[in-house]
Amino acid sequence: MAQESKYSYDEESVKAIVHWALTAPLPKEATLSESEHIIDTSMYVHANICDINQHYPDPFYNPAIDRLYRLKEFMEKQ
Repeated sequence: MAQESKYSYDEESVKAIVHWALTAPLPKEATLSESEHIIDTSMYVHANICDINQHYPDPFYNPAIDRLYRLKEFMEKQ
């Protein structure tokens, strides 16, 4: 049985999260979890957007979308 995601992968939702990532004021670094420390958030965003642009809507690359959602959640908690 497939695990349901709390994130949306429809075209409008993906465009919205990519737009957020491109326009949000990002910190230089971010720690999303105990094992996830981003040392260059602009490079992190760029790499994930490249994956999304290259492969969307292939669900194998949904983790790139998830990473942007998780970064946004982190930013909203700050």
